[in-house]
Amino acid sequence: MQRRGFRSGAAERFALDGVTTVVRRTNWAGPGRRPPTGLRLLRGPQVLAWVLGLSAAPALSQTSDPGSPSTRTEVRTKASPAEERLTPVTFDVAGAAAIDGQIQGASGAQMGSSSAYAQLAAMAPIGEHLRLRFVVDGATTFYRFSGDPFLVPGGGIPWDQVRSSSIGVQATYVWERRWVLTVAGNVASAGVRGASFGDTLTGGGTVGFSYSFSSGLRVGLLLTAQSQLTGGLFVLPFPLVDWVLPFDHGRWRLSVGGVRVGPGRAGGVSLAYSPLETLSFSAALTFLGLGREFRMSSTGPVVGGVGRDSAAPLILAVEWRPVRPLSVSAYAGVSLLRAVTVLDGSGNTLGERDVTPSPVLGGRVSLAF
Repeated sequence: MQRRGFRSGAAERFALDGVTTVVRRTNWAGPGRRPPTGLRLLRGPQVLAWVLGLSAAPALSQTSDPGSPSTRTEVRTKASPAEERLTPVTFDVAGAAAIDGQIQGASGAQMGSSSAYAQLAAMAPIGEHLRLRFVVDGATTFYRFSGDPFLVPGGGIPWDQVRSSSIGVQATYVWERRWVLTVAGNVASAGVRGASFGDTLTGGGTVGFSYSFSSGLRVGLLLTAQSQLTGGLFVLPFPLVDWVLPFDHGRWRLSVGGVRVGPGRAGGVSLAYSPLETLSFSAALTFLGLGREFRMSSTGPVVGGVGRDSAAPLILAVEWRPVRPLSVSAYAGVSLLRAVTVLDGSGNTLGERDVTPSPVLGGRVSLAF
């Protein structure tokens, strides 16, 4: 029997993407709340959300060539990470749109957005066990506000365009065929158009390990730390799970962490079904940046402030791989639990509004050589 359609290294392609962008976007939402200074740890329901979203950093996933024989064998004879071929260069371009939703507490006001995302990654082996991966990515999100959302003092539109980018490096060491150790570091920028570039920068890193079972189950644990735009350090340990389910010839896959098809810079929980080697369908609950954090404009209504946009899209997706280096994917769903927040430079909440659920859709084109 053949294991159909799943590429064992699919999630890994967005490793530093999750580390560099999701981690630094902590959502300490709530009127009058401010994040504690210094070291920060989440509690309660926020922990679960961050675990799922940050697991978008699948730094511990294997890196196979989508056309290699090892990805088409039965689960119980699946090659170990050390035995799999590398995908030296990957390039992704994606787009997404969220239809306008009502801003609660602001009569008649609505908000929507559209975004474009690109990532270039290069990987190289050093000796038998060590791999280095370099990643550069960037995204621009265009916001539409109709009416006054009452988020900033004196009213008005809080921002219109957010630009973000990151650069990172990841070292992965494989030993005894199934254990993987990963160390990663990054520098990232996120700001509204007109923000001072120096004020948009954050940095951090991740360490972790994983183990691959011959049954098709991979489990791991990561510890990540990232500086915050409002000051202090955010630290979080979180698990990774990637499981090819042991029935129906390996056509089903459960992932807690990397979401292959969905918004850029997102992770969550997904269940995928692949009837063919070239085609797969999935359902996922994703966490779109979990409070995407960005510096406000230096000439805007809150100088030195920070904005956040958080959401949890529930999506249905399809991915098609017509030829070996190319994959094309699309998704549609509904954006849940969306909220927009404005904070001052010290992290005090100045305004926060929930946005009613609204349709989302998007797509991605990926090349892997």
